[in-house]
Amino acid sequence: MTTSRLTTLTDRVQRIDHCGMHVDLVSTSKGTVRIGGMPDIAKFLTEHGFREEIVALPDWEVSLGGDNRTGEEFILWQAQIRGGLRKEYVGLHRNVQQVHGHLGRIFPYFFDDKCLAIVRKNWLANWFHPNSADPSYRNGDLDIRFSKGNIVISDETNVIYDRLGFGLAENSDDEIDSLLASVPRDQAVRDCLEITPIGCGNGIYGTVANTVVRFGTSVIWIDPCGYPAHTLARHNVHWDDITHFLFTHNHEDHVQGFTACLERARKQNRRINLLAAESVFRLLHELYTPLFPDLKEHVNVTFLTPGTPLNLGPITIESRWNHHILPYGTVGLKISAGGKSFGYSGDTKFDEAMNLILKREELTASWFAPCDLVFHEIEFDNPGSVHTYWKEVDALQRSIPGKVLGYHTPFLANSPFELAREGERYLV
Repeated sequence: MTTSRLTTLTDRVQRIDHCGMHVDLVSTSKGTVRIGGMPDIAKFLTEHGFREEIVALPDWEVSLGGDNRTGEEFILWQAQIRGGLRKEYVGLHRNVQQVHGHLGRIFPYFFDDKCLAIVRKNWLANWFHPNSADPSYRNGDLDIRFSKGNIVISDETNVIYDRLGFGLAENSDDEIDSLLASVPRDQAVRDCLEITPIGCGNGIYGTVANTVVRFGTSVIWIDPCGYPAHTLARHNVHWDDITHFLFTHNHEDHVQGFTACLERARKQNRRINLLAAESVFRLLHELYTPLFPDLKEHVNVTFLTPGTPLNLGPITIESRWNHHILPYGTVGLKISAGGKSFGYSGDTKFDEAMNLILKREELTASWFAPCDLVFHEIEFDNPGSVHTYWKEVDALQRSIPGKVLGYHTPFLANSPFELAREGERYLV
């Protein structure tokens, strides 16, 4: 992930910007107020040493960089992991309710104590305190007022922030079009599977896990990340060369790029080819329709059905239901073409002892046995994590003939298990 930029606007206001998007941080008598959000905002706040107490929610907006709501799930995950005070979320009633409802469908789910079943926790109430500003939010000397798309913050009767006065983000879409014009198109036909990890990190560290798979004329992007044009361009991939967008599940670090990709399709008046399990797409449609009332006009959806192969010309995609912490499902993948096969674990808790209880054959090492190369999510620090502990991945490698590389983790130069490298092209 490239570094974001911090700019001082006044002695009370600072701005974090990244790839044409920004948030403002306002210092007040009641702590730091953040205006809006953007993909990976939790990482950027940590990078620049901020810990905000209040979040002011503008209307939901989208550009080719992304949208200003994505980012909040991992704000709450960090609160859950690190502890601390719950945050005050402030805005017009519809905006507060939208954000609260969106998070309520994703954030509270976790494993039970034995990591065998998915349960709903009461975390949202612990970390998200909704406040409708009607017409303003008052906290002692602090006043936050929302009116006609503007947000005005007063402290001790002095106006210290005026969103429209400070200037909204410049139209990043023009800058992105300019960037894309500088990236060479690559529509060469591949006669072998070509796999390029664009990101190998997760919602806390690095560029979130996402991978481009090519064969023939197909270019499949698994779990598109935020800031698509910029992130792909870092590895010489043109955004418009992508032919299929595949989403494994609905956690924010796996759908960061959804709104930007839809906005590109809307601006170009075309449809994108979407691959997802029906339950995953149903939730995407439900959550993002307020931002895209015409969502279905810009997608051609092909459903992944775990256990039933899907053929895309010469490519066959097999999927399975993983063992992970969303009730809507999360899938693992085998992508085969030209007599070779690539495996992609997706987010899953792989544990052979646990699977003796679950008794799900598709979660055993044998599912990946036909694969020549496997990217498997990996967790180094916590054997009890909802992700796969590295020693289990090591056991998987010893059980199958193909090569296994770890991903969905911070990159460790001296990792005890070999990791996939961002931007490297793996030929199978």
